[in-house]
Amino acid sequence: MSSLPYPWVIAAVAVLVAAGATFALLNQPATDDRAASALLIRAQSDITVALETLDGRLSHAASRLGATGLNDTAARAILSNLAATDPAIVDCTASNPEGTLVAAEPAAYHGAEGTDLRDQPNVLYVLSSKRPIMSEVITVAEGFPAAVISTPVFTNEGRFAGFTSVVFRPEVLIGNAVGPAVNGTPFQVMVVQTDGRVLYDTDPAQVGRMTFEDPLYADYPDLLDVARRVAAERYGTATYAFTAGGRSVQKEIAWTTTGLHGAEWRVAVIREVG
Repeated sequence: MSSLPYPWVIAAVAVLVAAGATFALLNQPATDDRAASALLIRAQSDITVALETLDGRLSHAASRLGATGLNDTAARAILSNLAATDPAIVDCTASNPEGTLVAAEPAAYHGAEGTDLRDQPNVLYVLSSKRPIMSEVITVAEGFPAAVISTPVFTNEGRFAGFTSVVFRPEVLIGNAVGPAVNGTPFQVMVVQTDGRVLYDTDPAQVGRMTFEDPLYADYPDLLDVARRVAAERYGTATYAFTAGGRSVQKEIAWTTTGLHGAEWRVAVIREVG
């Protein structure tokens, strides 16, 4: 199971302090300051736990596949059981050392079997490095956008036998992780990739939008400037103007970072301040 790098823990604490100070300067009630800052840290922590739990289950499945092989009934049972562990998982797959998908479960995704996956950078990485990786949201072999965690499979003799993957929907994973904390609060939680793709938002209409390309944001240069900062910086705070319901509002955003196997997600808490 991957652990959150120590500098990210320091960054999270720094954001907690910075966000509280910034919110205070905006003359908001102290209880709101503490609530917003605490929500940011809790969201980061809960998403990290969700990702690492998924990764740990995948690693366990990889160990079992190393003993059974990738294409028999026992292997399919391992993949099916893994797919049932989290509602965010769409399917689980096994691929051979040549990068061909040889097994996919549940059965609804058997049609993806036989696909050559070597056009995917994450697949080339795991084949060459024999190390785990999490992709950005990509169009997977099954034909829809999703994120993929892949880990190598080794036989009991230590021979590289291929790799196994979980294909999952980040918005479901994140929503299940942060929903209980954000429900009933005045805050918006958003999670984005460093390319600006919105992975999760408490406003479902935002999920999947590409911040830097979407016409919705084209008339908001302040927002786009802040979005570039969020993409480039692991943590920070900023304000920007946005029009909602026909009126211009000022918003405050504080963000930090979580991720897995080198992939980074920005986790943000947003609130209206004027």
